[in-house]
Amino acid sequence: MKRLFSSVILVLGLLLSGAAAAGLQTAPAQYFPETGHTVRDPFITYFNQTGGLARHGYPITDDYVDPTTGLLMQYFEKSRIEWHPGNAEPYRIQLGLLGDNLGKRQAPIPISKIPAANDPNCQYFTETSHQMCLEFRDFWLQNGGLDQFGYPITEFTIENDLIVQYFQRARMEWHPEKPKGQRIQLAPLGLIYYKAAGLDPNRLAAPLGGDSLGTVTSLRPRASVITPVSVANGTQTAYVYVTDQLGRPIGGAGVTLVVHYPDRDESFTLPPTGATGTSFTTFIVPKISAGTIVSMEFIVTYSGVFSQTRTSYMVWY
Repeated sequence: MKRLFSSVILVLGLLLSGAAAAGLQTAPAQYFPETGHTVRDPFITYFNQTGGLARHGYPITDDYVDPTTGLLMQYFEKSRIEWHPGNAEPYRIQLGLLGDNLGKRQAPIPISKIPAANDPNCQYFTETSHQMCLEFRDFWLQNGGLDQFGYPITEFTIENDLIVQYFQRARMEWHPEKPKGQRIQLAPLGLIYYKAAGLDPNRLAAPLGGDSLGTVTSLRPRASVITPVSVANGTQTAYVYVTDQLGRPIGGAGVTLVVHYPDRDESFTLPPTGATGTSFTTFIVPKISAGTIVSMEFIVTYSGVFSQTRTSYMVWY
């Protein structure tokens, strides 16, 4: 009864907490009629703070959990945004290494061509043994640098009659016909990679019904873990799948996970559910006795509707 009472108090605290905490996790989603896709947190805040359409282009998929990596991600015309819940802030959101993923990395330049450290026009990176120069360098420095583009992985090269340069997270193109200040353009590398990799073309289609779910009167969450039996000091990943009263996936639902250990409770704020209704988090299993059953409680809220579900796992040697 004491544990149940504590959980009820926690739920009430979540529902009545200040708007600042809620705002960090439930910033308004943005629907893009141009492609029929929606960007939600945890990605919409990052999208808006890092250049929006100019940097990323329109979303070409909704967010989804990649079946290969297990990461929540979303593709945009010019980028792929990924959620890494195991990272410390502010590195939980990362841009995919699309340039590397496409296999564009070139061999290092010869030592004789490495620019001087005080060269005002070029900057050399020992990490990839490549340089960037002139307006490519200026654009890199002025628009987010390493976090947005990564290191250069090629020198200047010619593709489709354009001078281009590949970076770990982008391809820059030189367009001399454009006005000064607009001559460096970012290629639609997200779309290029998505098609080149042969990823599911169905995700590119706009969801039926656009951005509207209609009235949600109840939530039906289901929870699971990736390993029903975990070792102490190892990792565990917990998933939740949320639908409405008609079985339709709910995106943008807030999720809190409370893990009940024998001597304490530990809570986690998960990313809001994506377009497929899923969210997950990975955490460290503490050192507790083998044979212990660890109960987990998921608290889900969406548009004023509240629900709970539970799952568990066993700790073993």
